Amino acid sequence: MYKAIIFDVYGTLFDMSSLKKDMVQFDDAQATSISKLWRKTQLNHMFLKQIMQRYIPFDELTKEALRYTMESHEIQYNREDVNQLFDSFLDLEYFEEVPQVVSLLNSKEIDVGILSNGNDNMLMPLIDNSELGDYINTVISVNEIKQYKPSPASYALILKYYHLKREDILFVSSNSWDVTGASNFGFDTVWVNRHNELFDFNGQTPTITVNNLNEIVNWLEIK
Repeated sequence: MYKAIIFDVYGTLFDMSSLKKDMVQFDDAQATSISKLWRKTQLNHMFLKQIMQRYIPFDELTKEALRYTMESHEIQYNREDVNQLFDSFLDLEYFEEVPQVVSLLNSKEIDVGILSNGNDNMLMPLIDNSELGDYINTVISVNEIKQYKPSPASYALILKYYHLKREDILFVSSNSWDVTGASNFGFDTVWVNRHNELFDFNGQTPTITVNNLNEIVNWLEIK
C-alpha cells in the first residue's frame, strides 16, 4: 500500500471545461473556444519558458496566455477584463468523485497531497473555494524551485516534503506529459484518461490507466 498519493490539480482534480462557466459575456460556442485555446496556450508557454529557463509565476503566465487567446479571437479587452476572466481559475469545479475519494484515502491513513505548476496565489484560493482543504494535507508548488513540471526537479520536491522512498508514493495526473515526467523520475503513476484519449507515449508509460478516480480506489482495493 502506498503511504502517499500525490495528485496533479488542473484536469485531474478540477475540470478545466468549467473555465467557461463564468464567461457569461460570450455565447457557449465562443466560451468553449476561448477556454480550450487558453489552456492550450498556457501549456505551450509553460513548456517554452521551461526550455528557455525563463520562469515566471503561473498566474502571470496564465494571464499572458489569456491575452494571446483574446487577441486570437479578435476580442477587445483591458486589464480588468483579464483579471475578471483569470478569476475563473480560482473557482474551478472539481470532478464529482473527488471529495469522496480523497476523504476515503485520508480515512485509510494515506497522505493526500498535490503537486502543481500553479503558484500559491492560484492554488490556495482554488482549494479554499472548493472546500477540499480538509482532505489535502500537503500543497506543493513548483514556484518554490522555479521549474515547471515535467522537469525532474519539480518531482523531487515531493521527496523534500515526504521523507519516503519513491516506491511508497503514487503520482496521479490526467496529463500524459505529467505522467511521463513522474514515471521518468521513478514514481508509480496513474493516468486519468477521462475522455478515452490515446496516451502520448514518450519513453514512459503509466503504471495503470483509469477513467476516473474511483477506479484508483478499486485498484488499491480500498473500501
